Amino acid sequence: MEKRDSLLVNLISVSQPILLLAGLLTYSLGLGIAHYLGISINWSTAILGSTLVLFILLSKNFLSAFFAYPEDIPSPSLSKMIKGGESGFVVLKDIQQNLLLEIGLVALGVGAGVTFVLVIQKAVNLAEVLALGAGLLLVYVAVLPPLRLERHGYGELIEAILVCNIFPAIGFLFQNPSIHAMLGMMTFPLTFVYLSMKVALSLEYYSFDLKHSTGAMIVLMGWQRAMTLHNLSILLGFLLIGGFVLLRLPWVVAWSIFLALPLGLLQIYQVQKIADGVKPNWWMLHLNAISTFALMAYLTTVTLWLH
Repeated sequence: MEKRDSLLVNLISVSQPILLLAGLLTYSLGLGIAHYLGISINWSTAILGSTLVLFILLSKNFLSAFFAYPEDIPSPSLSKMIKGGESGFVVLKDIQQNLLLEIGLVALGVGAGVTFVLVIQKAVNLAEVLALGAGLLLVYVAVLPPLRLERHGYGELIEAILVCNIFPAIGFLFQNPSIHAMLGMMTFPLTFVYLSMKVALSLEYYSFDLKHSTGAMIVLMGWQRAMTLHNLSILLGFLLIGGFVLLRLPWVVAWSIFLALPLGLLQIYQVQKIADGVKPNWWMLHLNAISTFALMAYLTTVTLWLH
């Protein structure tokens, strides 16, 4: 008999810890840009903002699972990747559907409460309201009926914009009332690398997504086009960094980001081998894809904080 995961393990899987960590990392990147520009960081506001980001993601994940019920959902597991095991699925039928809805609504409520506290502290400006509104709008159009754009091939793109553009903007705007050009220079390249990571993680689940009509981008595009998009996204992400250097992005900030390029090229090589018919090593591809994005985001963030 197949061993089923406990309720707690399933709930943790639905919350997507890797996505939560990615959101915190890119939020810290936004704070790092503010620090680099000489803006004094209000740490109480920064911590509340990071809490808000977490609950936005939790609400998205649990509401998405609620509307996907009772289908299984793919669950890339970092621990299983390291051990070399298969990533597997979350069996939503092992969770009460109402529990998924309740957790999603509670996350929204807590997020609203944190926002209210930030308003009381006068930390929310017009630009911040627009950034928060854009984030919530992306969550709404991605997971909630009747749109549910994640079922129409746009889920990965929406998640990339949310994590790599909206969250850094939220972190920055809590410290500074206006947008700075450096915010775009630091986040747009990361968006393409994140998108390539999502494609790489979804390749293993192509047959499942095709059979169950999940609306994953790889199904809507076809696996060949998705692989091409994967390769071009990585190259474009690093080319943008180089282009922004020509547009006066300080080299002292940009150079360390290129240390992630070898991992990106290895990721392209792995995907190309799969396209050529070589038996996939899924756990290695998943681990490399996550590492490429994580290292690029980490190097960007740490460099900003050190200068």
